Amino acid sequence: MPSSERTLIPLFPLPLALVPGEVVPLHIFEERYKRLIAECRAGGGEFGVLLQQKDVVAGAGCTARMVEVIEEFEDGRLNLLVEGRRRFRLLEVVEPADPEGECLHGQIEYFGDLSAEAALDIQEKAVALFLRMLALMDVESPRRPVGEEPLSFLLAAAVDFGVALKQQLLESISETERLETLVTVIETLIPRLELRRDREEAIRGNGKGV
Repeated sequence: MPSSERTLIPLFPLPLALVPGEVVPLHIFEERYKRLIAECRAGGGEFGVLLQQKDVVAGAGCTARMVEVIEEFEDGRLNLLVEGRRRFRLLEVVEPADPEGECLHGQIEYFGDLSAEAALDIQEKAVALFLRMLALMDVESPRRPVGEEPLSFLLAAAVDFGVALKQQLLESISETERLETLVTVIETLIPRLELRRDREEAIRGNGKGV
């Protein structure tokens, strides 16, 4: 359900769209973000990840929490894993007094889905197509992703569908709508993957392309 909770959180614009439940690696090297991560490590807080493309920042994002520090360098740089948590809309950007040492903050509003959970038939269709797609991508033992988040986000986190589609899914407040979108996209991809597979099999069989 949508939430009216508003709060001020630190922001981390990145060239990626993060969805709830997704785990992604980050390389931290700027001083302002080193400071942000140090504060999160000390207090266990979350920060907001927003898709940034060139100079345009998306109006909705997802909070992230630290999962694991993979590598820490002497100069303070970090390689770490973060997990997507809660979706939010950006209401206002608060500029820092020291842009070099402090990150942006944002007045945000959390939101959730307006409509109920998707019907079983669209869930099953999405999963069946997803598994078919993975098989055509030569994924060994393809399986349905598991987790507490809605199925659409689990599917979107498992395969790189591109930032535009992920941002669209992130902003949607209907699980049915998100699954229908994924079904349409996967149904478009499958014939291309089948054609690629057929060409590869032809090359392996006789050394000629189709």
